[in-house]
Amino acid sequence: MNTSAVAEQIQTFVQHARELRDRLWADRHRPRYHLLPSDGFFNDANGTIFWKGRYHVFYLGRMPLPIPDQPSNIQWLPVFDHSSSHDLVHWIQHPPAIKPAADGSTPQGIYSGDAIENAPVPTLIYHVPGQGTCIAISTDDELNHWTPLPENPVIPIPKQSQEYTVFDPCAWYEGGVYHALIGNKNSRQGYEGDTTSLFISTDLINWQYRGPFYKSNRDWTDEVEDCACPDFFPLGDRHMLLMHGHRPYGMAHYYLGHYLEEQFLPQIHGRMNWPGGQLSAPETLLDGKGRRIFFGWIRETRPWEQLRSSGWASVMTLPRVLSLAEDGTLGIEPVPELETLRWNHRRWAGIRLTSEMVIKEVSGNCLELIAEFDSSTATTFGLKVQRSPDGVEETAVFYMPESDSLIIDFSKSTLDKTVKYPRFTPRDEPEGLDDADRYASTQQAPFELADGERLKLHIFLDRSVLEIFANGRQCMTQRIYPTREDSLGVSVFSSGGETTLKSLDVWEMRTTNSW
Repeated sequence: MNTSAVAEQIQTFVQHARELRDRLWADRHRPRYHLLPSDGFFNDANGTIFWKGRYHVFYLGRMPLPIPDQPSNIQWLPVFDHSSSHDLVHWIQHPPAIKPAADGSTPQGIYSGDAIENAPVPTLIYHVPGQGTCIAISTDDELNHWTPLPENPVIPIPKQSQEYTVFDPCAWYEGGVYHALIGNKNSRQGYEGDTTSLFISTDLINWQYRGPFYKSNRDWTDEVEDCACPDFFPLGDRHMLLMHGHRPYGMAHYYLGHYLEEQFLPQIHGRMNWPGGQLSAPETLLDGKGRRIFFGWIRETRPWEQLRSSGWASVMTLPRVLSLAEDGTLGIEPVPELETLRWNHRRWAGIRLTSEMVIKEVSGNCLELIAEFDSSTATTFGLKVQRSPDGVEETAVFYMPESDSLIIDFSKSTLDKTVKYPRFTPRDEPEGLDDADRYASTQQAPFELADGERLKLHIFLDRSVLEIFANGRQCMTQRIYPTREDSLGVSVFSSGGETTLKSLDVWEMRTTNSW
């Protein structure tokens, strides 16, 4: 191709890039201050690391096969995309860390994995479908260049049946030994349900299978549930096993317990989303301040054709700080660095509620809200966001004392009838369900207030993303897709009795995404 033809082609590329940028900027559902790539689809958070003063997050992006003349309709392959930040607020994109090999040796792409915690040098462990567990190492400070080991796969998929499965791995380095959790199931008798398998190595190349890592309990999880995309780490005087579940619906869940002699002994099980919610595939890192920072993939509920035509899909959660509370349960809070995005603060205090009150001074879809409720005799109380003036579109967040539940009601969040919130994955859906049972209209989380304890809701609204923190120990995540331009209102309400709104603080949030 001559110079003139190349120049003409480049100009066409620039024109298309600008058209895409303008389209993304105009998309009313595209978040403004959450981490997401500049374009395209992504899913699982797949490795996080704090290195040389920067927070690095890897996740499964998509790219075409690295072959010439690829048909435009072929499915793009998963790769390890990479973003980093110095402050957990402003993010830049790096080149993909791991991508399909140009020689065609990884024709199905790169699947989920993890950054090996405490490794002497930055090290990724990941699954290559059809092959097994692989390792890549980086030696540059920006983590832009990763070299897969020539010995890959270091834990191959067995040619003959074994009790362990080789699938989404995680790993850590401790006492001169690498420990890896491999697979989301183990067929040893007595280990039905979710579990994973432990492997150890001293050189990253030769791995020894040590057996199932923990035993699940049917009082906590159903037998169809699994332990995918695991992340295992110390938290206070306990250990936490964080994981993704594929069935009966996509979820993030966890165990807290004790780790002893290569065995994890769960004591507490918890979930991070419930039917109707969209949180999946979480990962954490330990930063330079000793904080355990959480990231998770927030899925979409729009139809696939809408996602393709929009040019983007999926969002990462805001960074969260995990901690162990005095009673041995999980503490969870947004990172305080997010406060740097606040502007145009407004405050209300001492409002007695017996019905709904619209906060006329607030209008927006990129907001931070902190509401504190006190002395309630009501059956439900809370607030609404993305509310149209006539209440036709709105999303309600409220507490129900009788059932000790925190609830997001998204039954009126959109007039788009194609947006659905399935309760089950297709293979787990019982036969003969009507739409009311097939699809959720609320997400309900267990949450109990102690006697005399006030309800404090800390809410981040970023267009189609809603993250709700309650009293530092519960968190819910929800996608919503209002259609009306005037669905920007906020209200507070009390039903079935009186509630005192002790205080309400609202900030608009500055934009961090370029488009």
